[in-house]
Amino acid sequence: MLFHIDYNNSQPIYQQVIEQIKLSVVNGGLNPGDQLPSIRELAKTLRINPTTAARIYNELAHEGVLILRQGQGAFVAPKVVSVASEEIHRIVAAHARKMLVEGLRLGLTRDEIDIIIDREYQSIQKGER
Repeated sequence: MLFHIDYNNSQPIYQQVIEQIKLSVVNGGLNPGDQLPSIRELAKTLRINPTTAARIYNELAHEGVLILRQGQGAFVAPKVVSVASEEIHRIVAAHARKMLVEGLRLGLTRDEIDIIIDREYQSIQKGER
């Protein structure tokens, strides 16, 4: 598994890695049941603190993306949605609202935002970063 950390990005490293793991799950790079590197291996590969690597896995486990098994490691969770449909819509709507407010604040039109969303959707479908 290959991750790209952009040290010039204002987004924290742990969030960059979390997003990349989620993207890999969405585009099929990681499948349910796949094992991820150990916390120690992840920390060594990315040259990050093991505490940061643990935070990445713990946050992904909390979100239901990973399953952590004591002594065995981290595995991609099955694609069983245990969250109510209304909650899923609430979570996605909150992210959409944040993105829309930022786009409008920066002067984008609704059509420009729609184009960006479509471009990003296509990029995800192709497995691009």
